[in-house]
Amino acid sequence: MRKKIALALLITGLVAGSATPTNVSWAASKASLEKINRELKQIQQKYKAQQQQVKETDKKIAYVQKQQKDLQTELMQIDLRRNETQKKLDKLEAQMDDTKEKAAQAQDQLDEAKERVAKRESLLKTRVKSMYERGNVSYLDVLLGASDFGDFLTRMEGLQLILEQDTRILEDNIRDKETIETKKKEIDHQLVVYAGMFQEAENLKDELDKQYKQSLVVKAELQKQEKELHEIKEEEEAQLLAIAREQSAKYAERVRAMSAGSSGYKGGKLGLPLADGTFRISSGFGMRSDPFTGRAAGHNGLDMAAPKGTTIRAAEKGIVIFAGYSNGFGNTVMIKHNSEITTLYGHIREGGIFVSVGQSVERGQKIAEVGATGRATGNHLHFTVYKNDVAVDPTPYIR
Repeated sequence: MRKKIALALLITGLVAGSATPTNVSWAASKASLEKINRELKQIQQKYKAQQQQVKETDKKIAYVQKQQKDLQTELMQIDLRRNETQKKLDKLEAQMDDTKEKAAQAQDQLDEAKERVAKRESLLKTRVKSMYERGNVSYLDVLLGASDFGDFLTRMEGLQLILEQDTRILEDNIRDKETIETKKKEIDHQLVVYAGMFQEAENLKDELDKQYKQSLVVKAELQKQEKELHEIKEEEEAQLLAIAREQSAKYAERVRAMSAGSSGYKGGKLGLPLADGTFRISSGFGMRSDPFTGRAAGHNGLDMAAPKGTTIRAAEKGIVIFAGYSNGFGNTVMIKHNSEITTLYGHIREGGIFVSVGQSVERGQKIAEVGATGRATGNHLHFTVYKNDVAVDPTPYIR
């Protein structure tokens, strides 16, 4: 929007600047015209340099905006990784809780195993104590003390049962002790593994949180840079507009100097901007119904409907003071003919401008082609005549 306003102001400045009173004599000498041309060249160089400066600032703004876009993507990726890490932490926490519960169950089993070992050891101790209290009696003494062979077999069977029981007690003790150690090692190892994984995930989340905060700081700095660059650009565009006005005033001075000679346009009738028979007047000068809103509105020129690409001709000799895009008129050309008269040609087709600012043109010379750029409902030429900075009805000038 700012660019469109600047362009509108620029065209106003061109017309107004062209009509500024001056003390330059209409009988300007060749030396005076050469001086004006030199000054105009310097202004044009300054204008181009300022345009380049604006372009450089645009590049910087685009680069900062790209950095912000990339940073936003990075922030999104960090957020996704933080979510994944948090899910991993939640899962590990659940696994650790489950493992702690299993550890508690295993501890109960270990306590039971220890209790069984203690009972067996107590039984063995009781037996050893009993044997001690009865004296040093060997298994052989027990067998030899049998009263007959049947008693001997009975005693042997009893001793065998005792031996088997003692052996089983010792084996159970060994097995339970091994189970205790194995269970304890497994649970301790599993808890250590989970604790390590949990700590690793927590460290990662802390690092991601740190990266996210740092990225937010960078984002704020980039936003600050973009704001400053836009402010710089506004200043540069204001300078560009000032140079354009200076250039416009110098063009006007040049036109007046040239008009003082025999080759300048002295006033009078203008030629048709479109060849006779190639167009029809679709809208006249003055009040009309706006084709977009339907409301009554002023119209500052003639609309000449013609096929796209129809040749647009200079209405009279003069100097091109504007050739570019203007809000509303679309692609536009403006020609300064003398100190009073300026003509405007609007809605030129895309790529249809064939003259440049500062160029001298002759009456009837092709300057552009009909189109429908800007605020237009169809292919046509909008033709305006400005007299002393005021739009007037073109009809008396072309008839």
